[in-house]
Amino acid sequence: MSFSVPAMAQGQAAPQVQVIRQISVVGNERVEPETIASYLSVAPGEPFDPVKLDESLKTLFATGLFSDVELSEVQGALLVRVVENPIINRIVFEGNKRLDREELLEEVRLRPRMVFTRAKVRSDVQRMLELYRRSGRFAAIIEPKVVQLEQNRVDLLFEVQEGPKTKVSSIKFIGNEKFSDGDLRDVLATKQARWWKLFTSNDTFDPDRLAYDQQVLRQHYLNEGYADFRTVSAVSELTPDRKDFFITFSVDEGEIYEFGKIDVDSEIRDVNVNLFRAFLLMREGDIYNAEAIEKTIEALSNAAGLLGYAFVDVRPQINRDRETRKIDITFRVLDAPRVYVERINVSGNVRTLDRVIRREIRLQEGDAFNSALVTRSENRLNRLNFFREVDVEQIQGSEPDRMVLDVTVQEQATGELNLGAGFSSLENFIFDFSIRERNLMGKAQDLRLGLRLSGTRQEIDLGFTEPYFGGRNVAAGFDIFARKIDSSSYGSIFDTKSLGGSLRAGMAINEFWTLSTRYTLRQDDVQILPEGLDLYYSSFSSARYTANITDQDEIDRRVTFYDSNNDGVVDDLDYDTSGDGQLQEVEKFIALPRTIQDSIGTRWQSIVGYTVGFDTRNSIIRPTRGHNFYFSQDFAGLGGNVRYVRSTITTDNYWTPWEGWTFRLGGESGIIHGLGQDVRLSDKFFIGGPRIRGFDTSGMGPRDFANNYALGGTAYYIGRGELFFPLGDAALESGINASAFVDVGSLFRAQEGALDACTFSQAQYDAAEADSDFSGLDLNCMSGNSAAPRISVGIGFSWQSPFGPFRIDLSKQLKKQLGDRTQTLQFNVGTTF
Repeated sequence: MSFSVPAMAQGQAAPQVQVIRQISVVGNERVEPETIASYLSVAPGEPFDPVKLDESLKTLFATGLFSDVELSEVQGALLVRVVENPIINRIVFEGNKRLDREELLEEVRLRPRMVFTRAKVRSDVQRMLELYRRSGRFAAIIEPKVVQLEQNRVDLLFEVQEGPKTKVSSIKFIGNEKFSDGDLRDVLATKQARWWKLFTSNDTFDPDRLAYDQQVLRQHYLNEGYADFRTVSAVSELTPDRKDFFITFSVDEGEIYEFGKIDVDSEIRDVNVNLFRAFLLMREGDIYNAEAIEKTIEALSNAAGLLGYAFVDVRPQINRDRETRKIDITFRVLDAPRVYVERINVSGNVRTLDRVIRREIRLQEGDAFNSALVTRSENRLNRLNFFREVDVEQIQGSEPDRMVLDVTVQEQATGELNLGAGFSSLENFIFDFSIRERNLMGKAQDLRLGLRLSGTRQEIDLGFTEPYFGGRNVAAGFDIFARKIDSSSYGSIFDTKSLGGSLRAGMAINEFWTLSTRYTLRQDDVQILPEGLDLYYSSFSSARYTANITDQDEIDRRVTFYDSNNDGVVDDLDYDTSGDGQLQEVEKFIALPRTIQDSIGTRWQSIVGYTVGFDTRNSIIRPTRGHNFYFSQDFAGLGGNVRYVRSTITTDNYWTPWEGWTFRLGGESGIIHGLGQDVRLSDKFFIGGPRIRGFDTSGMGPRDFANNYALGGTAYYIGRGELFFPLGDAALESGINASAFVDVGSLFRAQEGALDACTFSQAQYDAAEADSDFSGLDLNCMSGNSAAPRISVGIGFSWQSPFGPFRIDLSKQLKKQLGDRTQTLQFNVGTTF
């Protein structure tokens, strides 16, 4: 780049100032000469001024259009010679795997058909490197390359070497005396990298996270009473190979403080100040805690909100005495008017009707403000599961005593179309098809159709629910179903076909209590499986037939009691009631116990039932706090062939003892009683996995020990304790959860008169099995018919995968009974893909 003007010979008289006769532009290909001339600070007719020419030169370079510019005088004309920067044809990234092309392109300012400049390329490289550093890759290298094309065009290529994530290998502290390095490391969001930390991303270096850690560290000390604490420095050092960071915090802990006098000063005249004092979370003499101050301010604001004062300002006045190391605090509740709801705005709902949202809001326009009802409204909207986000904002109204509730929702997909296949330890291969709309036409109506095929079950069902039937707070719906269940893999001996439908209705008694009723009419066709019938008849015949019996006295006894055709032997012909010389399947039914015979055949059930429920959980899908309780009863006998009353109770309680941790304590129990008849086997309870983990499906409770078939029970109970704990942010974002659990339960009251209880223990049976000698044991008995608890403990992992939910449980049985079928590993994977 240069410019030149005519020189003046030494000793010559000063000639007239030379004037620019014309301006000529050469070298330009795309930029018009007039455009280039417009950037100049001189024009034809003006003198050659070196200052203005220098200014023109800088202006032309500043446009970014040219890689070189030269200004010169040729016979009184200003000659502008330019070399244009090339045009970018395309931008290519190579070597990037962790960050895709779209992510990198967002950081790049250059685009195809833009003018190429090296300065812009360097700027884009720095922006991309910063993006990699924010993702923890400080060893990333990006090398730009240019491929020259015809017509002064170029391809811009960025060669990326991402390198490994830069880990935090060490976090140390200087100046800490009251807390160890380990205690302080537990507080920080940044963690030291260790090989076993597979589900965390917090062990990579992040400058923003480091700044946050300084705040967290200060808050930790303030909560422990160290009011003078300060972080002197936080130094991060990168190793020469750019693979690890060493972080060192220098701290000044200071002295520990206690709370002095604590009081409340209220300017709201209509509220007794003693009411506010009841919400103080600290007392004189307690160790100073900054978090307790924040929570007290929140509690006082909420207390005022419950009384209708929405915009209350609570200001703590703090007086610190460094000599006595005491801190006096007076919470001033500033005056505010009682507030009424002026207007409720609803926005963000594109598909969901306004009335669907408004009917979940517990406040109406004109009502006195109540913060508890605002919170409840937000919870109810979240529980609909129609919205990804729900935000209820309180805005000052047109007057000081008026406020506006601004309800903003972000809708999410409510339609589900699942076509899936998978494998389950319970049902073997599964094919699943279902279509469902939980918010039909934006009216919150629920319509579903499902088809499920597996190794043990074939089922189709159709259901519809109207949550506000007739415009009232009454949910009504119907279900139609057909199912076929092969129970052999569950340890039972029946093949059950059911066809029926139900009508249901439910209503809210108040904010948390609900009452629902239902009527079901169903036809059950229960048939015994051939292998089950053969096993029973085999035991029956071995106790009666004379074949293979060598003891004459025993032969005579059997002939006396069982020889119905008087041919001197007991064989199939004695039970061939049809006389065709062959035993038919129905003729073998004589071998079955009476309770099993009563269960076989086609029966109609006409059932009316109700459920009373109480539910305060903050979420139906994955609750972290709240309780629920449900009591249900079903009465069969309003017509049909079956009569019984069945009662069940279910309850669950959820707490969050620490952030990210959830504890669940709950249980269920049930009892069924026949009305003028025994309870059919197919109507009894069958308990096992996954309701009690560690046991196979129908793996616990009364069992025909000789034939290894579950007999079911008429009473059961289950207790569960489970602690859900975090595995790190990366696992949380991936939908991975973990829990430790203990399950307790039992199934009993088989009401099976044909079998006596087993008189031997599991140890005696194991010893006989080891010796292959069962002569001392009567195996034709019933095991497990006891209310004594079974206990199992274990850990479980669940993953909301792109292919559907995956669940795996590893269990250890601490207590079991004779005949129980255990299962240490249970898993279920694949409902949709």
